[in-house]
Amino acid sequence: MDKVLLNFKGKVYKFSSNRNSILLNIAGENSNEINLIDNAISDFDVGLSSNEILIAYFSREQNIVLAHLNDDNKVIKKILYHYNDKSFFADNFRLIMSGETLHLFFTEHNLSSPKKLILKHFVLNKTFKVNDVAVIYNNQIKPFYSVASDKSGVLHLVYITAENTQKIFYTTYLSGAWTLKTTISEAISLEYPNIAIDDKRNIHICWVEENIIKELKYRKKIDGGWPKGSWDKKITLSFSDAILWPCFNIIDTTIWCTWIQQNAFYSAVSSDGGNSFCKPFKLAEKPSSYEFAKKAEESAEKFTFLDDNGLELPFNRVKDSISYDKDNYFTFYIKEVQEYLSTLSKKIENLQNEKVHLERNLNQKSYEIALKNRNIEELKENLKKYYEERMKFTSKIDNLNSVYNNVLLENEKLKKQIKDLQNKIIILNSKLNEKVENGTIDKIKSIIFGKPNEHL
Repeated sequence: MDKVLLNFKGKVYKFSSNRNSILLNIAGENSNEINLIDNAISDFDVGLSSNEILIAYFSREQNIVLAHLNDDNKVIKKILYHYNDKSFFADNFRLIMSGETLHLFFTEHNLSSPKKLILKHFVLNKTFKVNDVAVIYNNQIKPFYSVASDKSGVLHLVYITAENTQKIFYTTYLSGAWTLKTTISEAISLEYPNIAIDDKRNIHICWVEENIIKELKYRKKIDGGWPKGSWDKKITLSFSDAILWPCFNIIDTTIWCTWIQQNAFYSAVSSDGGNSFCKPFKLAEKPSSYEFAKKAEESAEKFTFLDDNGLELPFNRVKDSISYDKDNYFTFYIKEVQEYLSTLSKKIENLQNEKVHLERNLNQKSYEIALKNRNIEELKENLKKYYEERMKFTSKIDNLNSVYNNVLLENEKLKKQIKDLQNKIIILNSKLNEKVENGTIDKIKSIIFGKPNEHL
């Protein structure tokens, strides 16, 4: 939250944030704002315990901090959790006190996985417990969850996440654990979930949903077979492209759903516990001083529209003075229907233009595919020719290999013949040398001894 109003011990405390600081103004005591905390780099939330004010936020030092505000406006800080990794940070804080138990909700971001958020739940009593409630994949939506406590201290939570489409889920915290989630709605776009519980523990949920056009939707979980109960069908309260910050105000047995539309406050009222609603009517022009904020007292808290003085929209006065004239509702409804049809026509025109664009792209892709198919046929023909030529070359290669093998055999035979001839030459040379040597010896003998006839 960026603005919280507390009524505590007869004083009105107004908390706000500005440039990483949490400021406090106490009505009637001092018109100057007190700079309570100057190192908050997230939003914050404020809750009431039995005897003190608690403030939750994320500090510049990577800490989840729970600050205690004393009667003399001094802050005592307690670190609930410290992140050693600087890629983590936390925001979207929500602080709820249920008896002596403190419940703290926030979202954990990791810069290494920017599209994946973890919805965390800290439980502080005599022990400290951490729950990972849900994985959120739609970090562009803010706020994306709403939580409330009934008179028995049971927590009820709705949150939006993106799977194939965006979905809004409901779950409840019982006996120290979160129950199985229930799908409330599914659409192309969902935002601004808000939950409230009446005195009969009926659960009322509203949100903004878009398929073709944005609609303000409502759904109720009726009592019976608690906590299971049963869900009624969805009801459309209004339709417009400019619906912002819907919230509930339950006054006695009357349920008010109020929102901002075209810079004005609109409401739809149910006097039968949410079974049906009147047609929406313009409550008042939106002054610039009104903001969506949390208002808490020692016995209850709610989210509503507050001005600079902490005053709500005058629901009680409007309730007593409003005229439920059917003609006025019918006139308003006709205007809303005209606005709806105009917006729907624009949507249809955009869809038709998109259809034409897609058809052009489809034709272009079909032409490209036809060209590619023709190229594929040509490629197949070329491959066929290539394989035929390859077979021819393969046959020639086989023939050449056969010739080569025959040549190798002939070569081996010739080598053998040459070797045989070389051996014969060696033998002949040996014999020749032997004869030469014998002739030389005879000559020497004849020289030395002469011929035999010469001695006679």
